[in-house]
Amino acid sequence: MQDLRIRGSREPLYIMVSKRLREEMQTGIFHDKDRLPSEEQLAKMFGVSRTTVREALSALEKEGLLRRVQGVGTWITQAARLPIGTGMERVSSYTQYIRKFGCEPGTKMAQFEWVEATAKHRQDFRRELSRVGVLKRVRTADGEPLMLAYDVLPPETIGEDFTLDRMGESLFAYLERHGLRLSWSEVEITAVAADGELAELLEVEEGDPLLRIDDRYFDPRGDVVLWTRNIYRVDRWSLKLVIDSKE
Repeated sequence: MQDLRIRGSREPLYIMVSKRLREEMQTGIFHDKDRLPSEEQLAKMFGVSRTTVREALSALEKEGLLRRVQGVGTWITQAARLPIGTGMERVSSYTQYIRKFGCEPGTKMAQFEWVEATAKHRQDFRRELSRVGVLKRVRTADGEPLMLAYDVLPPETIGEDFTLDRMGESLFAYLERHGLRLSWSEVEITAVAADGELAELLEVEEGDPLLRIDDRYFDPRGDVVLWTRNIYRVDRWSLKLVIDSKE
């Protein structure tokens, strides 16, 4: 364990610890890390009490450099994170969206299969269906997995001859080439924890917090043409909502 003990100074001890922590996150042993050690471990490293560490973490959290999750740990948030779209950008492709932020989009894993439609599928699409196509992909930015994308599509949306090769990198671009225009979506947001499969696919620890967003996409006629479930790494994305209040 690294020795980061604080030497003499007239500043309050928690201020000295917060300054040293900031330095270590920017250029030191915590640089490029996603999560800090536990409060107990930090207290030993700095030679201070857990109360002092807690005060230092609170100060850095107020600056937006840390995010603490009860029972999980303390995450470093100073690295650039991508905003999760909540407006019309949700009906644009992941490929286009990621490139807007100077990253190269990619896919780590892709699977597609036709399955028998379930009662939930018929409820999601609000009509009778005999089968649906299920597309599962791990989407990346500059080679790092950022989200698991799970797309459900009826045959009339993608065509009976749909394949991964025909689709290419972007599902939305494929839909546009086939004359389908997405007009709006309904969004449901849920906090989840990574199970073994998600931890492996997204390269996080089992039990780490994730954000799940379910979307139903509508065409201009108001028909549901696509249902998606995207599961995001919260250390690489941020969710910001803009509320327009009008009297």
